[in-house]
Amino acid sequence: MPSLRELQQHFGTALFDNAPDTLLPWICSDGLDVESRLRIYRNNLHGSFRKALALEFPVIQRLVGDDYFHQLALDFQANHPSRSGNLLQIGRRFPQFLSGLMEGTPYGYLSDVAALEWAYQEYMEAPRATPIDASILLQFSRDTYPELSFTLHPGCQLVRSAYPVLRIWQVNQSEAAVTEIIDLASGPDHILVRRGTDGVELHRLPHGDFALLLALANGATLWDAYDAAFDADDRFDGGDALRRAFALGVLIEPRISRQATS
Repeated sequence: MPSLRELQQHFGTALFDNAPDTLLPWICSDGLDVESRLRIYRNNLHGSFRKALALEFPVIQRLVGDDYFHQLALDFQANHPSRSGNLLQIGRRFPQFLSGLMEGTPYGYLSDVAALEWAYQEYMEAPRATPIDASILLQFSRDTYPELSFTLHPGCQLVRSAYPVLRIWQVNQSEAAVTEIIDLASGPDHILVRRGTDGVELHRLPHGDFALLLALANGATLWDAYDAAFDADDRFDGGDALRRAFALGVLIEPRISRQATS
């Protein structure tokens, strides 16, 4: 007789594929044939996964249609099965999955739309934090400004794409009544997803502002973040961009870094 661990492993395999011969003799029919009993568990496994994925990526489902989304969910689950009973995080690798699947096709934009939807999902799960405003700079001497570092507010996410993903997302909301053909060449988009007072807000940022926030989010000092922003946009105005960042409430935890470039 196989051990309990072996039975559990065979049962788990059977939920994704045909039941191995070593498992079948140990399943009681009890009024239903063995395959029918397994099918109940398979349907529950795949159905709950697909429904959770559809809740996280409704725009992707709308763009590709129910039938193809069903197949995408099955393929994604086969490659990235949930490792937790909490289904809120099952879609974390879905944008990556779509990127690999759609690479070199006319549908490469789908992975970026999925990244925007996942950013929206993460915003809803992010912890609360109090943003800082420009007055915080009064606590530091001006000669230390280049050494300042900040943390990006946990309720903020940054998404960039070569495609106009924000407009694609907007016109494919469930309440959107207008059918619009989006020119995929009308990108790129640099988007900030943030928690506002009345819910989620999506802001299209200038390229330099986006580069600034991305560098700060990755631990850069203000001096190095400015360099990254100038590289992205030679018309970048550091003072205006920093004021916009404070106004949007995207920065927390100011600190002095002694590893700044001098």
